[in-house]
Amino acid sequence: MGPTYEMEAFLNLNDVIFNHYFIIGAVFLFYLIYRIVVSLFPDNNYMQTKYRTRGHTWRSIQCNKSVPYNIDCTNCGKLMLPIVGLFCECCAVSACKRCHKVIDKKVRCKQITWPGGKPFLHHWVNVGTAQSDSVDQTEEGLRRYYCSWCQRTKVSTSTPANDTEQCDFQKYRKIIIPPTCVQLEKGFISNIKHPGDVDWEPFIILANPKSGSNRSDEVLSLFRGLLNPIQVVDISVTSPENVVRWLPPKCRLLVAGGDGTVAWVMNSLMACPQVKAAVGILPMGTGNDLSRVLGWGTGGISHLDAHSIINSVKQATLQPLDRWKVTITPKRTRLGRLRQQRVLYAYNYASIGVDAQVALDFHYARAQFLYRYASRTLNYMAYAFLGVGRALDDGGCGGLERRLRVWAGAARDPLALPPLQALVALNIPSWGAGVDLWSMGSEEDVGEQSISDGKLEVVGISSSIHIARLQCGLAEPYRFAQASCLKIELEGSCAMQVDGEPWMQGPATIFMEPAGQSLMLRARCRKNE
Repeated sequence: MGPTYEMEAFLNLNDVIFNHYFIIGAVFLFYLIYRIVVSLFPDNNYMQTKYRTRGHTWRSIQCNKSVPYNIDCTNCGKLMLPIVGLFCECCAVSACKRCHKVIDKKVRCKQITWPGGKPFLHHWVNVGTAQSDSVDQTEEGLRRYYCSWCQRTKVSTSTPANDTEQCDFQKYRKIIIPPTCVQLEKGFISNIKHPGDVDWEPFIILANPKSGSNRSDEVLSLFRGLLNPIQVVDISVTSPENVVRWLPPKCRLLVAGGDGTVAWVMNSLMACPQVKAAVGILPMGTGNDLSRVLGWGTGGISHLDAHSIINSVKQATLQPLDRWKVTITPKRTRLGRLRQQRVLYAYNYASIGVDAQVALDFHYARAQFLYRYASRTLNYMAYAFLGVGRALDDGGCGGLERRLRVWAGAARDPLALPPLQALVALNIPSWGAGVDLWSMGSEEDVGEQSISDGKLEVVGISSSIHIARLQCGLAEPYRFAQASCLKIELEGSCAMQVDGEPWMQGPATIFMEPAGQSLMLRARCRKNE
């Protein structure tokens, strides 16, 4: 009777697990079918194109814009319907789909570089007919022109092709890289000369279209119309390592992406210590923990306003952020082979256990081809379902306390660990999309947390259900210690993550120590979603 009863219980448990994953798969399938159907009938025909250094980069006139445009085709003069209307995201010239190749040959776009000895003139673009001041009617032959560099407009009856007035970049003069300052070598940027203004501090926009919200391509389009196009970088095409080589010594970076993208950019800046760049964040990821801490918001902004974003970056204050070196030294295998040491840098947190396992599951899920239909909503759903799945299958994270030995600071004895499924080392007061772990509970027996005090906060989590309760504010984590360094001995294999980038880690010694500080930008006021 005993073995039969145990076998039936085991089969029933397998049925529960199977049904759980079946439900998860069905929900995802229906959601993806819905996204595919919606994508076939879009309300916003956002024409995604690759930026070109020569010719125009066309967008649908239905997409979000930061520059004016002409509703009539520049070439044939016909009124453009939203379905066929295009405008150049860099210079604002407009064309219908039938004429845009003709415009490529006839009208030049903004030039990213310019000979130093040659006067730099306005780049006037016809953005439509203008109304007469005397009567509220459109006067025949009166047209409105827009300079795609200084954003001035003027009304004229003739094309300002012979205008010899030099452009001074007016509104954004202090943040634009003038084409006369850009030096190219074999088609690549080799250097940026200082224009001479004492308070010149250019902005560089780095966007990752692969981030969770899938809106970074919109960011690229918005800023190319206001700045020199070289200041707006798609880091899926041009890596941050290549960008930092030509950055001016003093500048401000705005990173449009998630926590992983921000960490990628800051790691790249480490290779060029002569560049004193302060980093702001336009949250486009799923968790956006560092963005929350620095006041840039949680993401999910319905409408992006490039001018408002630029003003926020201008007004932001400087904020140092601790950087932590994570050295992972694998232990010898049974065959006696010693694997290579790995060095990473953490800015938000590092963790071992079930939260890293859920992040790893999500990483595998979004690597599938259907992830092209992803959104923030789908990402949150994925995390929720995967977290529930790990309540039934802990991914080998159960009894983690028996496979970990942790030394905090200069302590000789390891920490006494209760039953755990995750250990987290925090650098900032946000984890798991906004949970402030260290402040949950009584404040009498713990020190104050700071992002620039040279200390890590070490906490523990008992299970994925514990994570769900922490997200709802219905539980407290295990708060172990604050330490200036951390040593962890890991036996066996377990999922691990640093700033949301997960992997499966084998037996190893993990050491976390201070590695200087990064210079961040703190928003003056928290943005609303």
